[in-house]
Amino acid sequence: MRSRKILVSVGGALALATAGCGGGSSGATPAASSQAPTSSSPAAETSTAAAAGPVKVAFITKFPVAFFTAMEDSAKAWSDQNAGAADISYFSCKSPSDVPCQTAQIEDAVAKGFQAIVITPMGPEVVPAMNAAADKGLKVILVDNNLEAFTKRTAVAATDNVKGGQAAGAYLKSVLKSGDTIGLMEGVRGVPALDARIQGVKDALEGTGVKVIIGGAETKCDAAKGATVAQDLLTRAPKLTAIYSACDDPAIAAAQVAKQKGKKVLVMGYDGLPDAAKAIQAGDMRATIAQFPGKMASLGVEAAVNAVQGKPVEAFIDTGTALVTTDNAADFLKFQ
Repeated sequence: MRSRKILVSVGGALALATAGCGGGSSGATPAASSQAPTSSSPAAETSTAAAAGPVKVAFITKFPVAFFTAMEDSAKAWSDQNAGAADISYFSCKSPSDVPCQTAQIEDAVAKGFQAIVITPMGPEVVPAMNAAADKGLKVILVDNNLEAFTKRTAVAATDNVKGGQAAGAYLKSVLKSGDTIGLMEGVRGVPALDARIQGVKDALEGTGVKVIIGGAETKCDAAKGATVAQDLLTRAPKLTAIYSACDDPAIAAAQVAKQKGKKVLVMGYDGLPDAAKAIQAGDMRATIAQFPGKMASLGVEAAVNAVQGKPVEAFIDTGTALVTTDNAADFLKFQ
C-alpha cells in the first residue's frame, strides 16, 4: 500500500471542532500544482475502464482532528488488508470551512490523474469542483455528509442522519415530560446531515408538551460558538431543562456552561466523540448519538475501488449509529 499525506494551509487558525462542520477562516487558494504528490500508478483516461493496477484514490478530509484522523487510519487499514487494490493519497486543510483550499485539492486530483475521490465535502460551495471532477470521469464518493446539490456522486458512505435524529428524538422524548423546556443548538443551517439531526428531535417532541426553543446562532460544530449559544439559551430560558446539540463539541461546551452557572440541565449531543463519552461518564452529559467514521472511510474507499473497476456500488451506504449513555460510554472512549 502506498499512501501520502498532504496538509494544505490556506490561511486561518486551526479550529478545534469535529464532525466536519466547524467554523474557520479562509484565505487565498494555494497553487494547485504544489499540493499533489507524484505517483507511479497508471491513471486511466476515464474511470469507466477497469483499473490495470492499484486504483489511484484522493482521500480528502476537511481538517486534521480526531474524527477525520480516525477516518484516515481506517482507510489505511483497509488498504493494508487489500494489498495492491488502491494507491491512496491523503489531503486535508487547516480549517473545516476553508472552501478555496478544498476546491484546489479537488481540482488537483483531476489534474494529477486520480481515478477516484473519497471526500468529506465542506459544503455546497465545493459542488462545482466535484461536478468538474465527475465530468472528467472520476468516481466521487462522499463520506460523512451528503450534498443533495451534487447529483453526479457515485455513492455516499455516511450516517443516516434522519434515523440518527429520530433516535435522538426518541431518547429525549423518553426522558422529558410535559412542561419541560429544551434548547436546540444547530450546527450549520442548510447542511442536510446536520438539519436532520435537529428535525428528528423536533418531530419526536411535537405534541408532548415539551417547549422547544432554538439557539440564536449556528454553532458550526465549534466548542466556543457552542458555549456562546448555550449562554444565550440559558439567559432566554433560565429554567431550561435540557440542551440538545447537533454536534458533540458544542454539547460538551454547553454542559460546562451549565455547570459553571450551577444549572442542572440534561445535555445531549451527536457524533460520539471520545470526549463526549468521558463527559457522560463524569455525569456532565446525559447521552450522545455515535457515528462510525472508521466504517465511513473503509466502505467509502471500497466503493471507490469497486466503481473504478466497473463493479456495482450502492448509492447510499448507511454506516449506522448508536445511542451512548452511561451504560455503554466505556465502549466509545475511542472512535470506531
